[in-house]
Order: sequence, then C-alpha cells, then structure tokens
Amino acid sequence: MQEKIVAGKASIMKKTLDEKTTYRFGNRSFVVEPVFRKESPDTLGSILLRLMKAESEAK
Repeated sequence: MQEKIVAGKASIMKKTLDEKTTYRFGNRSFVVEPVFRKESPDTLGSILLRLMKAESEAK
C-alpha cells in the first residue's frame, strides 16, 4: 500500500491502477482502492456523469 501525506499541494507521481493509496488530512485517513478494470467500458467521466444524473433525479 502506498501512503501519501497531502499538505495542500498536488504531487505528480506515477501510480499503477492496482495500488491502494492512503491520504491523510489532519487526523483523518482515507484509503483509496482502485476498482476500475482495464477491460471495462466505464471511464471515470462516465461514472461521475451517471452519479450526477442520479443525484439530480433524486431531488
């Protein structure tokens, strides 16, 4: 698992799609585990668009 401490700046690092990453903000830790499969037709943009549409329809 890769661990990062974020201090207000975005760092540019090469990452593989199968690594877990821990982000620490103050006293909170967020573990991010990639779930995208290379053979999947879904992109981050298409998933975000679907989530935004679902949220707007729920209101």
